[in-house]
Amino acid sequence: MIRARALLAAIGLALAATGPLPAAAAPARSLQAEIDAAPAGAEIVVQGTHFGGVVIRKPLRLTGGAGAMIDAQGKGTIIRIDSPNVIVRGFTLRASGAELHDEDSGVFVGAANAVLEDLVLDDVLFGLNLKNAHGTIVRRVSMRGKDLPISRRGDSVRLWYSDRVTLSTLRVRRLRDLLLWFSKHSVVHDVDVRDSRYGIHFMQAEDLRVIDSHFQDNTVGAYVMYSTRVLMEGNRILRHRHVTGIGLALKESDDVIVRRNLIAGNHWGVYVDGTPHMDDAKGEIVGNVIAGNDTAFVILSNVSRNVIAENVVDGNGEQIRIEGGGREGNVWTHGRRGNYWSDYAGLDVGGDGVGDTPYKARQWFEGLEQRFPASRILWGSLAVTAVDFAARLIPLFPPQVLMEDARPLTAAAIPERFRGPGLSWPFAGAAFACGLAGAALFWAAARPRRRSSHRKEIDS
Repeated sequence: MIRARALLAAIGLALAATGPLPAAAAPARSLQAEIDAAPAGAEIVVQGTHFGGVVIRKPLRLTGGAGAMIDAQGKGTIIRIDSPNVIVRGFTLRASGAELHDEDSGVFVGAANAVLEDLVLDDVLFGLNLKNAHGTIVRRVSMRGKDLPISRRGDSVRLWYSDRVTLSTLRVRRLRDLLLWFSKHSVVHDVDVRDSRYGIHFMQAEDLRVIDSHFQDNTVGAYVMYSTRVLMEGNRILRHRHVTGIGLALKESDDVIVRRNLIAGNHWGVYVDGTPHMDDAKGEIVGNVIAGNDTAFVILSNVSRNVIAENVVDGNGEQIRIEGGGREGNVWTHGRRGNYWSDYAGLDVGGDGVGDTPYKARQWFEGLEQRFPASRILWGSLAVTAVDFAARLIPLFPPQVLMEDARPLTAAAIPERFRGPGLSWPFAGAAFACGLAGAALFWAAARPRRRSSHRKEIDS
């Protein structure tokens, strides 16, 4: 008994010397728990990868450290913001859900004055979904959609009833549309959209500016619909080559200014329908380079009161088409200067840079249609092009004058920003090598014939 008590005492002394036993480690708190526990106005700095989407219901700053990622693992929206004055920056956000009816997004913003910056959105259905997000600023964001057919994709940006929004330095690949609907006083700057459906699409929007942006290889570059006071300036709108491909479309919109853009390589360059729409409104298409399109201008006959001047209309398959019969009512000069037309054949005897005779766009098929109304069924087919070509060679009936530019320019003034980089030495070298190869082949093919003819002379 005495020995047992001594043993217990020795054990007690040993435990006292080593201190208390360590408690079991507490489980790491989730990012959602950290957000919920933080006071309003706090900053949460996030490191590493966190799984599952989060909801922010109070004003705070959510900042990603180096390599920070939130992975929703294919479920729902990655970040949902339901409070005003939230800042999210410095994250890779990946793998949203894929349900269109739930609008699974990279980021949803349903409150005012959010700031989203320095984000990478990858494998998302919708990119940024902003509703009633007045005063939101989005900058330096890149996004890539899911590998889905275009009909199953979500929008890169959906701006819905959100005013005074700034979208700057966005890079968009493989999503659907960049939409600005029922929104006012917003700016889109330095946006690059490719491999999508609509590069940018306005609906019932007012006082918007799209400047210094790039739209390429989409179905449609930019579509301005039922909107007012829209400025498109300094943009590149390139290679929208689908059967319905359009560089820039204007439909029933007022006071639209299209200025100093490059619109090149599209199926249709500029399509205008019912713009301007109101009787007291106007429109301007001035100082653009419209080049290398299948058709430069497609203008419906209900279009009037636009000033279309000082554009470079160069090397298009068809310079202008007026659809719907009749003759458009636009003004093709500005300050006594018209447009440069690459197929203008007039002279500039005075050397003032303006042609001495008007530029007239004609279409012979229009005259045939007036004499034979049943031929209207051929509109839109290759038969129209064939008839026009044949009528130019053998003019059996007078052509329809589509429009007249009274002061055509005789020199193409292309802004420096839209010029190519100049001579490409690798291309020049390759072309020279191909030329040498062709000459060598020609010489090799011709040499046996020369020998054969020489032998015949000797034999004779």
